[in-house]
Amino acid sequence: MSGVALALVGLILVGPGPLWVVRWRFLHRVPRAAVVLWQAGSLAALLSVTGAGLLIGMGLLEATLPPVGVVAVQVALLAFVLLVVVRLLWSLLAVARRTALRRRRHRHAVDLLGQVDPSAPLPGVRVLAETLPLAYCLPGVTGSRVVLSEGTLATLTAEELRAVLAHEQAHLRARHDVVLDTFDALHRAFPIAVRSEIPHQQCRLLVEMLADDVARKRVGPGPLARALVAMAGAPVPRAALGVGQFGTLERVERLVAPPDHSRPLAGVVYALALGLLALPPAVLALTS
Repeated sequence: MSGVALALVGLILVGPGPLWVVRWRFLHRVPRAAVVLWQAGSLAALLSVTGAGLLIGMGLLEATLPPVGVVAVQVALLAFVLLVVVRLLWSLLAVARRTALRRRRHRHAVDLLGQVDPSAPLPGVRVLAETLPLAYCLPGVTGSRVVLSEGTLATLTAEELRAVLAHEQAHLRARHDVVLDTFDALHRAFPIAVRSEIPHQQCRLLVEMLADDVARKRVGPGPLARALVAMAGAPVPRAALGVGQFGTLERVERLVAPPDHSRPLAGVVYALALGLLALPPAVLALTS
């Protein structure tokens, strides 16, 4: 019974749960806490499914077996759990290897084709001879790059360019790529038929908002909002993080409104995240 209950909790957390939480627009006021909440939900789902697999597997080894129909359900749930665990291990390795390889190749290409901008306020800026506005960063343990195009330099004002550079520098300093790569691995652990794209999309939007907050403090909301509109839809390589990559409308609306970083609200969201992590052991205790 405990295994089935945990499996149901896991399916709820990857199905109806995200559809409900995505409606909480107030999470945009506390993006860091919101990222933790989405990650806690995904981790709680993984813990629930893994715990269910262990319990169901132990139940199948008991001497007195339940009816055939119940055994069939348990076998199906156990197979699903094993699939999730295998996919998680594979995703952690594959995402790390594939992303690192893409970024390394792209850094080499940028170093060959781009020019160093000596006037940039931070090191590692490369300018490509491209008329299309481009602005993105390539994170790495060493040798991070911020890539701009000549079209970007021609399109943005000095203040707007400072806002873009502050945004990309925030991504590099906070290592938002690690957050997204880890979340991507958790996301891919669940088969396509049962996983939701909402947590993954929301996490990408929220890390952009975190970088926006840093740029807003340095340059102000006006230049950053204008830069976001100018860079909206600019192409960004898959392994990179770009200022105009995601959720331009939501981010501009957030910048136009007065900053409202509520510590009590953040505390409530962090408490909800802890509650999600405590949910699997609580269900186990109540159904044992």
